[in-house]
Amino acid sequence: MKKILLLLLVFQLSSCDVLQELAGEGGLSTSQIGEGLKQALYQGAEKAVREFSQDPSFLTEGTNVKIPPEAIEVIRTLSNVPVVNQYVNRFTDKVTQATTDAVEASLPIFRSAITQLTFADAYDILMRGEKDAATRYLEGKTYDPLYQEFSAITQQNLENVGALEEWGKIAELYNRLPFKEKVNPDFNGFISDLALKSIFQRIEQEEQGIRENVALRTTDLMRKVFAKQDRGSQGGNPLNQF
Repeated sequence: MKKILLLLLVFQLSSCDVLQELAGEGGLSTSQIGEGLKQALYQGAEKAVREFSQDPSFLTEGTNVKIPPEAIEVIRTLSNVPVVNQYVNRFTDKVTQATTDAVEASLPIFRSAITQLTFADAYDILMRGEKDAATRYLEGKTYDPLYQEFSAITQQNLENVGALEEWGKIAELYNRLPFKEKVNPDFNGFISDLALKSIFQRIEQEEQGIRENVALRTTDLMRKVFAKQDRGSQGGNPLNQF
């Protein structure tokens, strides 16, 4: 037991030495480094949410909304039924609107998740050094709770705009066909997963941009934190790489 406690003490002291090295040059405290990382993550999340809420192009492929494969089969099967095209067009528009509303409502969720990142989280990110380390860490820590909250918003929005009602008309026609398995795809789960993955991809792009482009470091603290990364990259010291 004493040996274990001694090892933990040694690790803690060595971690403090590393952190002091990270914070030493440039006068940055460990809390400032953590706050700089949070600012970078929030900048990426805000840009992703704003862009997708104005143009939810991640939902579309050509002129068709991305929907579960079983739903695509339903629409393809019924494509020669004139009334189905009307249902599909209305359904596509309403799904896009519902998801756009959910994306807009997701920003406070991201803000809360980023705020809750601890200094230990920031330390882990600092020790990794990959260009997407902050995004992947945020995704790993927050994806499940984000999915739960985001899907609840999406479900409500799908119902509010009548998207699920439109799909019900399509599915009813399809389910009347002989020799066809009844269909009831999980639109909410599919769309929520697609939206969140797209948002995290955009956050990753922003993180990489901040690491590589000084102009994207929009606060003094971000510029100081990532300047340490720049010096670390030039000097070859991995401990200085965010």
